[in-house]
Amino acid sequence: MQRTITVKRSVGFAAAALMVGTVGAFSMPALASTVDGHRAASLPAITLDFTGTNDEGAVANAVGASFGGTGRVKDTNGAVIGTAYDQCDKDSVKPTSTEAFCTGMVKLDDGDQLAFTTTFPIPNAASSYPQSFEGVITGGTRRYEGISGEAHFVARSAGVYDLNFS
Repeated sequence: MQRTITVKRSVGFAAAALMVGTVGAFSMPALASTVDGHRAASLPAITLDFTGTNDEGAVANAVGASFGGTGRVKDTNGAVIGTAYDQCDKDSVKPTSTEAFCTGMVKLDDGDQLAFTTTFPIPNAASSYPQSFEGVITGGTRRYEGISGEAHFVARSAGVYDLNFS
């Protein structure tokens, strides 16, 4: 037995679906504003200072060698406002340059956290500063929940990076 749906039923179903969707959208304004509020939080310009705490120099100079550490997070006035964590794997080792894939997290003293990934050019003895490279913001917590975008790094000296977000 074959059943045919008439145009009248199709329109009725579409209208009911539209009405349910509209009622659902109007019944959740707090959720929409919360997500928008998180995405609107401006990210601070910070400096990551890994001097003396990162073990990159102690690991083998070979693809797959891992290193990581912690660093101080400073605001634009130089005050320490949190801790940075990184974990990296060397992915390209050449006579004049080395690159590593790094994941990192910034944990601010107020409890907010930001996570990022980047391909990090490891400076060699002949490097000059500043050096710039880009990364990806992979997420955040609390007021930065749902955040995404770009992380702009400027290496000022060995182990010291200005970090801006957009």
